[in-house]
Amino acid sequence: MYDSIDTITNAGYKTNAIEPLLHLLERHPITYFGDPGAIVDFIEQFSGEYEASLAASVKRTTTNTTVWMLNRCINVGIHTEEFMGILKEITGRSDVDNTIKEMAQEYVAFQENR
Repeated sequence: MYDSIDTITNAGYKTNAIEPLLHLLERHPITYFGDPGAIVDFIEQFSGEYEASLAASVKRTTTNTTVWMLNRCINVGIHTEEFMGILKEITGRSDVDNTIKEMAQEYVAFQENR
């Protein structure tokens, strides 16, 4: 994965690669891509530019990686209210894998008890 991200970076795609990478995550909602992994490292370098795309991605197809990314944003104070609302919505969605819903609930509980 790091080689692929290096190729994307060297080709100069920058923020143009955010949406396609989020779509890749959406196609594999329960796949482990690393902590944080090459994709997350790449996307998060564009702080202030990727968050709207992340929120839209989570609403389309919730994945363990994108839920984790929402929590990381909340941890640093980015879109806290909005992203907490999205996490709470995920816990009640019938179209989301149970393990992802449980993860979202754990993040909600964590954030509410900070």
